[in-house]
Amino acid sequence: MRRSKIRMSMTVMAAAAAAVALAFPASASASVSTACPDVAHHENAAHDGRNCSTVPVNPAQLWSVTLNGAASYPVIAGGRIFVTTSAPGGSYGGSLYALDAQTGKTLWGPVALSGTYFYFPLAYGGGRVFVNDFDGTLRAFNAATGAQEWSTTTSYFSGEPVVSQGEVWVQGSGSVYGLSAKTGAIEVQTGYLDGDGAAPAVDKSGVYVSTGCQTQVKLSLSGETLWQDSNSCSGGGGASTALWRGLMYGGEGDKILDQSTGAVEGSFSGVPAFSGRTGFFASGSTVSALNVAKGNALVWSATLPAAVAAGPVVTSSAVWVGTSASTLVALSPASGAVLSTITLPGVAGGGGQYSGDPSDIGIGNNVLVVPTGSTVTAFG
Repeated sequence: MRRSKIRMSMTVMAAAAAAVALAFPASASASVSTACPDVAHHENAAHDGRNCSTVPVNPAQLWSVTLNGAASYPVIAGGRIFVTTSAPGGSYGGSLYALDAQTGKTLWGPVALSGTYFYFPLAYGGGRVFVNDFDGTLRAFNAATGAQEWSTTTSYFSGEPVVSQGEVWVQGSGSVYGLSAKTGAIEVQTGYLDGDGAAPAVDKSGVYVSTGCQTQVKLSLSGETLWQDSNSCSGGGGASTALWRGLMYGGEGDKILDQSTGAVEGSFSGVPAFSGRTGFFASGSTVSALNVAKGNALVWSATLPAAVAAGPVVTSSAVWVGTSASTLVALSPASGAVLSTITLPGVAGGGGQYSGDPSDIGIGNNVLVVPTGSTVTAFG
């Protein structure tokens, strides 16, 4: 998510410790598969942080590799892991890699990426990897070969791409663009929206943007504004949006809005991930579970020894976070109890918008992938 980490401030309306309404079955031993891909930052176009992969609560390390610069968040599909890197030493540019999910072997790359600054967010869809940059130059690469298929420039101050229903969506300096995933043709371009570089969330009902000056916008899939919640001011900026159970969680202003009407339903705090009726929110060193179907009633709250630096992401077995103490922690979705703590080669996450590749942990194809600087490590 732009990730200026979706900062989120949510009012806890009840402090009742109740059982999580969703059943979380025990995890079996994981193996690399092609099911349950991770196709965008925070897992998917809804940015909900949920993946159906099977990962043991105390996973084994599959491999660890070092690339040519600080690595982005991964996208994981078809048994491959795609990451971009930022050029080291303050030089503009970066690279794109495809790694074998089972072994970490480089299947193709590094493919050189050019552009202003060191920022190359990515997404996957339909057998292609899509890489954007600050300048708004969106490139499509064949996921099997690494060959570039097309390149289209939108506008600068551009953000993270998402892919949905054959369209690639990005926000640049004001406008939101929808490009054909096959050809790169600009098929949708909105008028000016306040802000820039937000990470839209997309589903069949529309495109949701949390953009400058705490403005939340719902667009139709053809680009019309369906509703807008605004503070009647102007200014740059933008953040990530997450969608879950008919609600929009907008990181610019930390608001929860009804997806259909735009009515404000509350506020939230922390980076979110969701499963069933439960929302898991990481803020500082605390991870809280809230029943999002019952007024955000508190289910549990867990305080870790160090701040959360990446995640959370959720599987049936655990809520996963990376911490500033260079650890990967698995928490019980039902109780918040620590199920395992694994030492990492460095701190997960890092990279701010435009100052470096946004980095985060990701899960897909039954593999959990953790970038720590230029090192990428996989567990399963």
